[in-house]
Amino acid sequence: MLRSQAQISYNMSRIRSKGSIIERIFEAELRRQRVVYRKHCAIFGKPDFVNSKNKTAIFCDSSFWHGYKYGKTSRHRFKTNKRFWNEKIKANIERDKLVNKTLRKQGWKVFRFWDFQIKKDVGKCVAKVVKSLKVK
Repeated sequence: MLRSQAQISYNMSRIRSKGSIIERIFEAELRRQRVVYRKHCAIFGKPDFVNSKNKTAIFCDSSFWHGYKYGKTSRHRFKTNKRFWNEKIKANIERDKLVNKTLRKQGWKVFRFWDFQIKKDVGKCVAKVVKSLKVK
C-alpha cells in the first residue's frame, strides 16, 4: 500500500535530529558510567556527545539515514521519489566520511554507533568510549 504524500510528509516531520530514542538510551548509559560529556557542541559535524578534555566525539547514527549496508539490503529500495532519496542517503554517507576525516585530522577520537548496536548493548558501546578515555 502506497502512502499519500500528506502521510509521508507527516511521518517525515516526526523524525527528530536531536533527542532521539537512541541518543536518550546512550546518554543514560554515559551518565550511569559517569562519563563527562556535552551534547550537540558546535564543532565540525555536530557530534551527539563530546568530551572536550579528551577530544572525543560520539555519533549515534540511524542505520536508515546514515546508510548502513546501503544498496545491499531492501531497506533503501524506495518506491517513490527514488532519485531524491538515493541522493540524500549517499550525501549523508559522504558527509559522515568527511566529518570523520576532518575531526581525526584535528586530533579528535571519533566514535560512531549504529542504532541497532545501541539498542542491543549500549553498555558495550559506552565501554569502548570509556576505554579510550582512560588510554592516553
